[in-house]
Amino acid sequence: MTSLDVRPTARQLAAAPEPPAALQSEYTKLPSSLPKVVERTARQITAGADNHYEEAVKLQDWFAVTGGFQYDTSVKVGHGPGAIANFLKQKEGFCVHFSFAMAAMARTLGIPARVAVGFAPGTVQADGTISVTQKDAHAWPELYFEGVGWTRFEPTPTRGTAPSYTQSDTPGSSLPEEALPSKGASSAPSAAASPSESCGGRLRELQPCDSPSAAVAAQHDGSGTDWWGRLLIAVGALLVLAVPLTPLLWRKRVRALRLGGHARTARGVAEHTLAAWQELTDSAWDHGIPPDESLTPRKAADRIVRLGRLDPAAGSAVHRLADAVEQVLYAPAPRPAAGAAQDVRRVTEGLRAGASGGTRLRALFLPRSSVRVMWAVSARWAALRTRVAAARPALRRPSGQRG
Repeated sequence: MTSLDVRPTARQLAAAPEPPAALQSEYTKLPSSLPKVVERTARQITAGADNHYEEAVKLQDWFAVTGGFQYDTSVKVGHGPGAIANFLKQKEGFCVHFSFAMAAMARTLGIPARVAVGFAPGTVQADGTISVTQKDAHAWPELYFEGVGWTRFEPTPTRGTAPSYTQSDTPGSSLPEEALPSKGASSAPSAAASPSESCGGRLRELQPCDSPSAAVAAQHDGSGTDWWGRLLIAVGALLVLAVPLTPLLWRKRVRALRLGGHARTARGVAEHTLAAWQELTDSAWDHGIPPDESLTPRKAADRIVRLGRLDPAAGSAVHRLADAVEQVLYAPAPRPAAGAAQDVRRVTEGLRAGASGGTRLRALFLPRSSVRVMWAVSARWAALRTRVAAARPALRRPSGQRG
């Protein structure tokens, strides 16, 4: 058997031509009983999109991120076309609901769509084989783009991973910098020569140089230029020392926020549990075990224990926290989990004990998870570009207008 690993780009999908008429007709059919709210919602979500690719990404992001949907395998939304309307109203369901809803909405926009049913990636075993069980069953929508073919999207939150071609190509991937003064307002002393050696530029702004108080102030001023120079050198030296320590300081700050105190309400406990799990997976990442978002918490725990070569105590801590996360994500009334912060610290110590000296140093001074800062900056830049692009048509003059 021969397969082709297709890796489309966002630009390629955005520029895809219209599909063949026969395929377009077949895969955009909709039942006449489909509630009007499905198409109306699809057009509201995709307003401002310039092509079918942008519409597809907006639909995916709405279901998976911005629309307020929750993954719930116990929800009942009914059957038939009306089930999609119920799902859009309740905003709770599992992969089948998300997939059929996105496919139907894509068809209302003229995008050929279908639903694929299969399995998510399984769990790698100690002997190198991959175990795929019934728990890995999954469904996802596929949209057709001419020149690429059927293309996967992932609208289901907490299941699978969003394909790379649905991520915006945004410039800038450096760590955020401190705000710098504008060119018109420098914090350094002025380089312009003063007409009087005993009356500096700042004194001239306050009072005439020939006034008695100016002369007295100049006498007490001493060597102002030297003082400013020393201050700038000291600040520069501190910055040179601080830059290499930025990732370390950022990770310490994030760790303290995630493992710190939390509200004793059900929501507070759930948020604390998820934050502790994020800290655990980031700590594993820092020690050379990159996260795999396609795995369930239980299988992710198995992977961390195996690759991190954790001792039984640390392994038990990983599984306790994974069980608590599954309670938060899937149980109707999750049980509160005590000791999450202690479990994270125990796992981190186990990862450090099993790592080489070089890995431990990198985890401390150049943690891999600090890349999340770059991702956050990139996401904000993409959001800013979207807002600017949406506002641009309103700023354009009508055709033929002069002025």
